[in-house]
Amino acid sequence: MSERKVTARLWIAYVLAALSLLGGQSLAYAETAKNSVRVAVATNFVTTLKALREDFASLDNGKILISAGSTGKLYAQIRQGAPYDIFLAADQQRPQLLEQHGLTVTDSRFTYANGALVLWRPNKVISNAEPRVISNTKPRATNEDENPTAQTEQSAQIRQWLASASSIALANPRLAPYGFAAQQVLQNLKITQSMSQRQVMGENVGQTFSLVATGNARMGFVAAAQVLEQNQPIATYLIIPSKLHSPILQDGVLLKFGANNKAAARFMHYLASSRAQEIIRKAGFSRPDLRRQ
Repeated sequence: MSERKVTARLWIAYVLAALSLLGGQSLAYAETAKNSVRVAVATNFVTTLKALREDFASLDNGKILISAGSTGKLYAQIRQGAPYDIFLAADQQRPQLLEQHGLTVTDSRFTYANGALVLWRPNKVISNAEPRVISNTKPRATNEDENPTAQTEQSAQIRQWLASASSIALANPRLAPYGFAAQQVLQNLKITQSMSQRQVMGENVGQTFSLVATGNARMGFVAAAQVLEQNQPIATYLIIPSKLHSPILQDGVLLKFGANNKAAARFMHYLASSRAQEIIRKAGFSRPDLRRQ
């Protein structure tokens, strides 16, 4: 056999082997992509979602890919065609708007969490900003458990804390529901004018927490889930009474992009389960009414 024929056969064998390898890789990629779920999630729920992702992985082979940000910015990205399968917002308004624009799967929206707002004044700067393991300790009070007298006393203490602070952090009310709730608190306490020069604003509640944790603000309005993540002492935060702001009901919805993603549908079903809701409760959220709003 001539050298040219041997070389040709070797080249054909190489090409076939390469195509076979590429084909195998393509199948593996397709399988991975099929089981991947892209979740756009509000900043305040990121750590809780990571705990849910770990638990979901023990039950299902779906892979949860997390993209976090302020609810307002994620909403804008979805309107512009961002390829997310699921949207876990920190409010109800944005998922409802997406429904109105025809960008969601019909009847997929439900309230997955009810957020709690706290005023946090740490004893010292937190050097490590990485969240710790979620604590099983609940906040010292919940909005549902407070009676009118307790709420009045809590409001007075909140005023005292705010009056003593040289700087107070809150999330941008136009982008972040926790920031909007904080603004409502200031308005209901009738102290917005005295606060204007002392406010430090974060884009979302995650940035707001960092402003306080690093000492760039003396105190701030953050999510109860965040202080639990960092195992903050009870004496360092005050639960904001429910009468001072609108409920922070957080809705999740399956987006049109994920309409044919079976793993996304399974994760939405899991999110509404009692197993997932117990993880959410332990993270510092009160249990919502899971009926669609």
